[in-house]
Amino acid sequence: MSCKKIMYFTITLALILNSGTLPSACAHTTVFDLGEVLVSTDEKDQDKLNISEKKRIGQKALKTHKVVDLAEILSDELIEAYMIRKSGYGNEVGLRGFTCANLRYTQDNTLIEGSCGSRKDPPLSHINMLNVGKIEVKEGPYDVATPGALGGSVNVVTKDTRDGLHGEVLSKFGSYGFLSQGGYLNGGNKDIQGLFGYNYSRMGQYRDGAGNKLTSFNPNYNEKGQNMRAFEKSDYWTKVAIRPMEGQKLVMEASYGDGTDILTPRVAMDTETEHTYLNKAAYTLSNLSSFSDELELSGYYNLIQHYPYGKFRIGAVHQRRIEAISYIAGAKLENRKQSDIALFKYGIDFYNRNWDGAVYNRFTGATLNSRLFPNVEELDFGAYISGEKDIGKLSIEAGLRGDIYYTRAGDTLQFSSAVTDKKRRVDIFPSADIFLKYFFTDDINAFAGTGLSAREPTAVERYIQDSASYYGNPNLKPCHNFETDFGLEADLFKMLHGKIKGFYSYLTDYIYQQQVNNVRSYTNIDAYIAGMDVTGSVRFGKGFSVEGGTAFQYGGKYSQPPSNNNKYLAEVSPLKAKLAAVYDHNGIFATFEWIHSNAYTRYDSAAGEVYIKSWDAVNFRTTYNVGEAAKKYPILQGMSLHFGIDNIFDAKYAVANSYEFDPTDPTGRNVRIVNEPGRFIYGSFSFVF
Repeated sequence: MSCKKIMYFTITLALILNSGTLPSACAHTTVFDLGEVLVSTDEKDQDKLNISEKKRIGQKALKTHKVVDLAEILSDELIEAYMIRKSGYGNEVGLRGFTCANLRYTQDNTLIEGSCGSRKDPPLSHINMLNVGKIEVKEGPYDVATPGALGGSVNVVTKDTRDGLHGEVLSKFGSYGFLSQGGYLNGGNKDIQGLFGYNYSRMGQYRDGAGNKLTSFNPNYNEKGQNMRAFEKSDYWTKVAIRPMEGQKLVMEASYGDGTDILTPRVAMDTETEHTYLNKAAYTLSNLSSFSDELELSGYYNLIQHYPYGKFRIGAVHQRRIEAISYIAGAKLENRKQSDIALFKYGIDFYNRNWDGAVYNRFTGATLNSRLFPNVEELDFGAYISGEKDIGKLSIEAGLRGDIYYTRAGDTLQFSSAVTDKKRRVDIFPSADIFLKYFFTDDINAFAGTGLSAREPTAVERYIQDSASYYGNPNLKPCHNFETDFGLEADLFKMLHGKIKGFYSYLTDYIYQQQVNNVRSYTNIDAYIAGMDVTGSVRFGKGFSVEGGTAFQYGGKYSQPPSNNNKYLAEVSPLKAKLAAVYDHNGIFATFEWIHSNAYTRYDSAAGEVYIKSWDAVNFRTTYNVGEAAKKYPILQGMSLHFGIDNIFDAKYAVANSYEFDPTDPTGRNVRIVNEPGRFIYGSFSFVF
């Protein structure tokens, strides 16, 4: 299909969608607001804005976290989320049984993907915590504005610029040599504003509850590796906002990250250096015409340069070095319009991704494999429309999307078979959703939704050329998720809040690992994931409350991969429960929490997963807001102190299972289990002005 035909199809689809729209409610979105939240609307307006559906974490809660990376915040604050531990830094997050490529990650609605085939650099690891304004988590297939959001999406919204002079200095320190120093400065007037930030962080190797060092979870470290630091990283970011005239705004933002010697015992190689470049520009026109309340044109270019090496390992990988480089360039045109019928949002988007990787002898520079990632090009053209409508006590959200996805391997597929020799492919697939929320009273509501989403195979799954015993499958089909969600939420007596949610996902052409006669590749199967979660809180007054929840999901296969008769689906975590006592009053915020996970008794041993025992962890975090307690002293208004202890009882446990193949290992073997840190004591000082 030619580019002209693809573009014609995209524009035509956008016009068709514009002629027949449906409305939206966003009851499935969780928002972590990482700054102070100031709500000036009255209670009725808050209901219309679905404030009750948005979980907000203020600065008090945020800064009590250790926060090495964003995956830790999500796994602690969302009962249905879990973390896949890889090292002291660069960990993966899972959500209701979906993880890795089955979730979509964005920063300010621009796509982010790592460059490592074994995901040593998951997307969230490229975003610095100090640059985060809020995190939006959407569960299920209810995000037609984001391509490839199969089981949900995570959008990180960066801090915005403001009038006047503002900033923050934040210093964190803790066990195992953990140190993080940084801050940002924001200034300007109503016409032009600018923000600049910097953060430096590092940590030594932690030990688990039994005293085992981080490198002990992989026996292939040499003596130098056993004593290396866990990671060291510097981040820079800037944002400029210009308002050339009334109703117009231009925002330009850029960030750069530089990581060095990132220890990753989960896989066969560590990371020598890693460079992150995230860039975006957006031009917004407000009240443009009777057909547009807000029109936004945005473009972005995100580049990741990732260089694994075997310097600190023994065996064949000791001489190896990998250069993996990936970029995504894209653009979006989106219009928003409030009409008498509904609030509409519709647009067209496009992105191009290139992924190239090769293996070298790090001593001689000789090329060992020039086609590890064989110069893969991915092109996606999409059009979408969504709407929101309130009809009495009923809120309705609906959306529709269409995608044309083209992928091509630029280099010869040296390692393949007779059925996996196609270098290019075009896929066309739809996405759609409808979500309903009914208010029985102002305090009690029920909700339900159903949706269809899809995600294309990754460059690794289709084209990786590791060896004759590990290669991709170019014939893979896109995976589709047909999901139903339902639940009930209630606020009673102004002190009790409870919510129960359930879901069932039917997954067709789910992308899964396969191993036949020691040859590893990927295949499509049909599968399902079902689960539920229950959360609640009780407010006792004077700042005291108790919060808790539990989540459980179950995954299984309707069809089996070759040479795999195990009925369980991999990467689905067991039951998780949490109970916390919280105090927030007179400038003091404190939480004492207990987290429990059942054992992994449902796991896919044929895919490399193993039994993991149940575990319990107890954590304590507190903040003292000096300014709030000493209002007579203006200089102290922005000062706060933070202290915490994770894993108070020094328990030995692991939270993640082993599943994905490892492209950095010449054998292509599955990754290893890494335990959580033992008792971790930390503190921080923050000054906001």
